[in-house]
Amino acid sequence: MEIDSKTSLFAVLGNPVKHSKSPLIHNIALKEANLNAVYLAFEVKKVKTAIEAMKEFGIIGYSVTIPHKIEAMKYLDEIETKAKKIGAINTVHNKDGKLYGYNTDCLGAMKALKEKTNLIGKKVYLIGAGGAARAIIAGLEEEKANITVFDIEEKKAIQLAKEFNAKTESISKIDSNADIIINATPIGMYPKTNETSYPKELLRKEMLVFDVVYNPLETKLIREAKQKGCKTIQGIEMFLGQAFEQFRIWQGTEPPKEKMREALIKELKKEQEEKK
Repeated sequence: MEIDSKTSLFAVLGNPVKHSKSPLIHNIALKEANLNAVYLAFEVKKVKTAIEAMKEFGIIGYSVTIPHKIEAMKYLDEIETKAKKIGAINTVHNKDGKLYGYNTDCLGAMKALKEKTNLIGKKVYLIGAGGAARAIIAGLEEEKANITVFDIEEKKAIQLAKEFNAKTESISKIDSNADIIINATPIGMYPKTNETSYPKELLRKEMLVFDVVYNPLETKLIREAKQKGCKTIQGIEMFLGQAFEQFRIWQGTEPPKEKMREALIKELKKEQEEKK
């Protein structure tokens, strides 16, 4: 694809953002769909300025990542109901000069979970109370799961649990009584790959274990869960799921899922080899 005056622009906003794999998978999708478009990474400090620039420059779509997911909401024309409830957005669509906000993280996480199990009444231990946890707990509540939130910062866990009709408990009291374990913290992410948010000795083979961390491809938590015979969901499933939905919002068509998945796995494996 040759960039010209008709090339459409998409980007991810964050700080830092150089590590993001969003440009990789979205540019693959745009190329496969034969669209005259490009997806870039913008490291921004003033999200207000970046959002307002969408209208001036005719930028069609933004992915929004840490630390801008909450503040970006202030500068949009309309926000979907689910994103309002979550209290964060990760997607902006400039449609006919109006800016619409969405949260596709929730959909990505729920799709990954529901492919493995029925969530109604399942006892879920959600570890973490940040942005990823907010998106996940909103979906879990909708699916009528039985949720307990754990976080090192107990005040954050209590506040999140209160908002979403969940229970909370001290992280020191976490036990083996859950059906589903979800790590929604950065614990286990490169470079601290030898860390885990849930003790190996508490894992049971009947559990489903979901780790939102996607770099490394297989975290210590996922590796130990597999060793215990648990069903597992790797972080790439949520990451890809939210990106697939972004593509649908921006383009109105189905994304080339397998090409995006292949590119991401190939890149993460390559990086893993280089780090050895």
